[in-house]
Amino acid sequence: MPIFRLRTPHHAWADRRCRGAAFRPLPALAVETAPTEGQDYAAAKGWYEKAAAAGDATAMHKLGLLYEEGQGVAQDYAAARGWYEKAAAKGLAESMYNLGILDEFGRGVAQDYAAAKGWYDKAAAAGDADAMQKLGYFYDVGQGVPQDYATARGWYEKAAAGGSASAMNNLGVLYENGQGVKQDYARAKTWYEKAAAADTGDAMRSIGRLYLSGLGVTQDYAAAKGWFEKAASAGSAEAMNDLGLLYEDGQGVAKDDAAAKSWYEKGAEAGNPFAMTNLGSLYENGQGVKQDYATAKLRYEKAANAGSAFAMNDLGILYDNGQGVKQDYATAKLWYEKAAAAGNAQSMYNLGALYENGQGVKKDYGAAKLWYEKAADAGSPEGMSALGTLYAEGWGVTRDRSAAKLWYEKAAALGDTGAMQKIAALFEKGTGKAGAKR
Repeated sequence: MPIFRLRTPHHAWADRRCRGAAFRPLPALAVETAPTEGQDYAAAKGWYEKAAAAGDATAMHKLGLLYEEGQGVAQDYAAARGWYEKAAAKGLAESMYNLGILDEFGRGVAQDYAAAKGWYDKAAAAGDADAMQKLGYFYDVGQGVPQDYATARGWYEKAAAGGSASAMNNLGVLYENGQGVKQDYARAKTWYEKAAAADTGDAMRSIGRLYLSGLGVTQDYAAAKGWFEKAASAGSAEAMNDLGLLYEDGQGVAKDDAAAKSWYEKGAEAGNPFAMTNLGSLYENGQGVKQDYATAKLRYEKAANAGSAFAMNDLGILYDNGQGVKQDYATAKLWYEKAAAAGNAQSMYNLGALYENGQGVKKDYGAAKLWYEKAADAGSPEGMSALGTLYAEGWGVTRDRSAAKLWYEKAAALGDTGAMQKIAALFEKGTGKAGAKR
């Protein structure tokens, strides 16, 4: 009995927290000399060494930057650390912050969140706003410390008061999601606007999402589009993907697959895995382009390699259906398993379908039920409906009309019209032998 495979929906509008700068450069020093022909890091290093030898902390920090970035010298994290430590010993907060970066990301040392936090604590005590934002982020996501939204919020507020745009954005995320505070979309928007005023692309995109979904504001696709465009101009690959979605779905703009393709291409070039996935979907379905399963497969592979569970599921579907590749249930199963491990509910459902139909595996209703239950727990209405059918038909379970109806009703509550029809069939037959074949 064939069971359809689900197409991947478009990327959900996820929040985005800012981690902060990877390292802290100091402003360029004003030097009253005639302009030179191009940069000369070796000459700069020589002068910084003279200033450092005279006890100048800023010069020590600058030498640390040269070694960290490999400018005029071979990249050497140990040497960078040595210079940062000398500057930090003289009280330079920027060097304390950069020492935290080295420990946080394991540059020249084993990754050590506790050591990183120690340096951020010192930098924050010296008034460094970005270090305060880092501490907020650590508590926000539970990195090296127990997750504590209230403490995160406190650090973000201190950092925001010191001018950290990343902290402003992250406060918006806390209020939008109700994490450590009462959910408040209006306050979220206020914080996002402050961060956006400092040219933070993630914040601009977040304002666009609020308008798109009508959260704390009147739903306004035109306003959403405007903010997404601002975010894209600020370099947000996610916003490029969002603009592609607007054009593909015709939300606030005329439906335009060519424009969608253009934005997906920009997002994909900027490294966004969802844009890569959506671009592949256009080629798979022939939207705005000639249908081309080979190109779709290539796009999905790039997205899957970038971590997109949606793309992993889509690759499974291509092998499952033999689209652009030889039909291969075993390979489909492998991709579904990768996507399922990454939390993709559709792949969980699709694995259940393989076991129910005995495609690439021995028919196993017990395994099918297990995967359908995982899909249902992850919110898949198709998984819920499939469980209903197992109970309605008595496949791998004792036939149970009440259980079937319960699962169909859960799926129907999520808009599954097939489940609605199956409920109708249960009432129409009134015999417990329910369920139209899928």
